[in-house]
Amino acid sequence: MKTFASVMLGIGISAAVYALLFGQRTYHNIQRKRETVNTFAIVNAENGMAIRVYNAGIHDETKIIQYKHANWECMTWQFIRLADDSVLLKNLYTHKTFQPISNPDEGVSLWQQPLEANEHQYWEFIKASGENYYIRLKGTGLYVTVTGNENDSPLTLMQKQDSKIQQWTLKEQHPIV
Repeated sequence: MKTFASVMLGIGISAAVYALLFGQRTYHNIQRKRETVNTFAIVNAENGMAIRVYNAGIHDETKIIQYKHANWECMTWQFIRLADDSVLLKNLYTHKTFQPISNPDEGVSLWQQPLEANEHQYWEFIKASGENYYIRLKGTGLYVTVTGNENDSPLTLMQKQDSKIQQWTLKEQHPIV
């Protein structure tokens, strides 16, 4: 019984030290995350999966995939509106965006890159029907398209199709993890 009491006392002391050292910072980080505006999960209208960076990777050139929707930072995108009505999409977890892995062409996959405000990072959300949107790479006829219905299926650019595999809904969210 003495060992259990010692362990509990150690846990209590550790928690108190953590709260003293990091409590204020943790509180402010949570508040900042909750108050960030224009943040959405981008969810496919066909299968209900959301756009996410693979394995929540923070490195450049990490592939962009779809994953079962959750209120996580790694699948929450801040919409930064530009003067021409296109948007830059900033991932809340990585603070990066996505773009084609090469010159835009049909079948090209998407990967994560730093926000550079280059032409391959500008996206147009075009009303499809109801709450659905097509996501077109600005200046092209290429749309974000799912390649399967499984977690971790990559996203590619394709010509417009009359299909929900290219339609997306926006779900406002403010994750803290």
